Amino acid sequence: MLFNFDFYSSLLLIFFVHVLVYAVLLFVKYIKGKQQSNLWLGLFLVVAVLYITPWMVGFAGWYGQQPYRDILFYTPFQQLFLIGPFIFFYVNSLFNPSFRVSKKELVHFIPAILYFLFCLLMVVYDKLIVKEYYFLKNQQDPDP
Repeated sequence: MLFNFDFYSSLLLIFFVHVLVYAVLLFVKYIKGKQQSNLWLGLFLVVAVLYITPWMVGFAGWYGQQPYRDILFYTPFQQLFLIGPFIFFYVNSLFNPSFRVSKKELVHFIPAILYFLFCLLMVVYDKLIVKEYYFLKNQQDPDP
């Protein structure tokens, strides 16, 4: 696996590892104590880690090498539509420890699901049907 350390990728790697460790600790705490707030905060931290991943591996040289370039182009790292629901459910579970997500509240995940389906459509169309960059014909990362 290609990872050329430089100042920027090393700096981001420090934050990446710290946030990932905290997310794992929150998941372990959730499994032991079943507090919903730990689960939602851990999921939020995973989304934060995914958000900085393209910059970290981009500075490490992934944009200049295949297949790493396609991984960065087609993997939906920036799940910004999940930040709102995760914080909403985290705050709700803090104020109400008996809070559970009902079917009515799953509507908050519709934008994230639609974004994921669009990313899946891009991969299928570009890689399996057209076999060239169509959605990404300017070869720019879709996640600015």
